[in-house]
Amino acid sequence: MSSTSLALINPDHLFVQADALLRQSGRGSLRQADLRRAVSNAYYGLFHTILIAAADEVGGRRMRGDPLWSLVYRSISHQRLKNVCSDLRAHTLKPKLKPYEPARGFGGHVAAIAGAVVELQDRRHVADYDPSASLLRLDARAALQAARSAVDRLSQLTEDQRKAFLFLILFEARG
Repeated sequence: MSSTSLALINPDHLFVQADALLRQSGRGSLRQADLRRAVSNAYYGLFHTILIAAADEVGGRRMRGDPLWSLVYRSISHQRLKNVCSDLRAHTLKPKLKPYEPARGFGGHVAAIAGAVVELQDRRHVADYDPSASLLRLDARAALQAARSAVDRLSQLTEDQRKAFLFLILFEARG
């Protein structure tokens, strides 16, 4: 792929697609495939928002399309994101994360974002991999709302909070 052919995933398009799936009418209940896809899209919308933010933090928006920007973007695994977010949603930070906490703390926004990541990743796993699960429209709407709220909270972080959150996702803190 050349640097001029960047086809960046737009996280909002994933949310719009989930909305469209949930707004379908004309029959009784929605198909499980539509509900599962909506839950999956909710998680992936948040996931790709964080990846874009991290790559922009390191390389800057002007680097989009550059292989180095893509390297940063692709460096975050689902498991790494979940592990860091599990640590950040705790009321007390682990000692290995304490040195990276912003002067005024991470605040409620980071804890809420982290909690949403963990919860939505778990919901996505159920939606994508548990054949015995039966999802409701309410489940999918709640997932979509949680993802959109987390994206909104990400935009409300202070510069220090945002940088610390994204760097902890990108780089392993060693104690």
